Amino acid sequence: MRNQLIFFAFISAYSAVSFVLFNLIYRTSKVVIDEEFHLRQGEHYCHGRFDVWDNKITTFPGLYLVSASFLGPFQSCSIYHLRMISLIASIANVYLIYIIRKVVLANRNPAYLLLESMSLATLPPLYFFSHLYYTDVLSVTMVLTMVYFSLKGMHNWGGIAAFMAILMRQTNVVWVGMVLGNQVIKTAIDLCQPGGKGSSRKGRHYGFADLWQSIKTMLKKPKIMIDLLRHVLPNYFGYIINIVGFVIFLFTNGSIVIGDKTAHVAKLHVPQIFYFSLFFAAFSSSHVLSTLKRIARIMRKKWPMTALCVCLFAAAIHLNTIVHPYMLADNRHYTFYIWNRFFGRWWFARYLPIPIYYGVLVLVVLMLLPSSNNHEQTVGFSLLWVAATLASVALQQLIEVRYFILPFLLLRLIQTNVRTSANLLTLEVLGNLAINALTVYAFVKKEFYWKNYQDAQRIIW
Repeated sequence: MRNQLIFFAFISAYSAVSFVLFNLIYRTSKVVIDEEFHLRQGEHYCHGRFDVWDNKITTFPGLYLVSASFLGPFQSCSIYHLRMISLIASIANVYLIYIIRKVVLANRNPAYLLLESMSLATLPPLYFFSHLYYTDVLSVTMVLTMVYFSLKGMHNWGGIAAFMAILMRQTNVVWVGMVLGNQVIKTAIDLCQPGGKGSSRKGRHYGFADLWQSIKTMLKKPKIMIDLLRHVLPNYFGYIINIVGFVIFLFTNGSIVIGDKTAHVAKLHVPQIFYFSLFFAAFSSSHVLSTLKRIARIMRKKWPMTALCVCLFAAAIHLNTIVHPYMLADNRHYTFYIWNRFFGRWWFARYLPIPIYYGVLVLVVLMLLPSSNNHEQTVGFSLLWVAATLASVALQQLIEVRYFILPFLLLRLIQTNVRTSANLLTLEVLGNLAINALTVYAFVKKEFYWKNYQDAQRIIW
């Protein structure tokens, strides 16, 4: 009861402070960058004009349909109320983060669970967009809802949440694929155990050896494949129909993007993985600091692998760095300043963080190893998280921190291998709060003007 009261106090404080900042940001600026398109489209849908579509918008209309459903009946279609959709979704995210982590860390100290939930709920890029009318926050809500239902074995509800997640952003299909694939792999390994699906094994630790053994078993006994289909189709039909429907859309549309397809052309961009590692390190300081010595020991002990990876990383940076014209031209994003004042300023600057990239990716690997203490962190999750992250991040030409939010959250929520102390988590939370305060301050105080815009422009993530 005491821990529930503490969590209720936190979510109440989160809501109250966020509401104050929401009003401050609203008074400061009524339209922020791409909100120009989202707000206009949201207003059309809110007033029932479903036949109007802005070709500049490249995502599915999930955000606008939700807005129309909740605001349309009351004709509350103002900028203020449209933005409020994101704020309400962010409060829902706080609860979802807490209950997902509670499922994964069933036996963990409640104080630790609360601190980690606070850290993830205040993730700076996600938190800032909670005050604007963008797709990101509601997209996270739907993906987290799907993950929670999957963890609880409520797969019919998970299928509905999967549909809503894809409706928010097309790229969320990779996370639907991760959830489905993980369940399929676990079922396949179950069926290949002595005694079949009904057998039980203490710990249910499904690692890479289990997967390899299951593949060999299925090749020897093809009948198991039929049994697998008989288990998978009825139990995970909700996820399957979403994947199949999306493949049909992809085939008929010719692209994952709707609207202006030239604005988002998929292209291999390996250094995005390195930028994600910086993002991960910046907002997982508690885990970085608690494993620093271990990472250094691994890098030193396995120095041939370290040397090889450093060379490969340098080659990828040299051959595959893409500098998107939007990033160079738009000084309303922090990435503009980071690139122009560091990465793009000197030819050698983009190579300097390579040791950090490698060290953080070692940490990610440690987190991803299948865990004997976590029934959800199996080989399926490990492999498919990597595949989904590569698909959602490494095919983007533009460096955009919002692309990193979901892979970051899902790894932090599911992993149990790397643990840290309550003191370091407290520092991480305080760091997030400080960054959030600074970004809001910069947004409110720093303004400049563009020739084609009458209103002042401001800096966001």
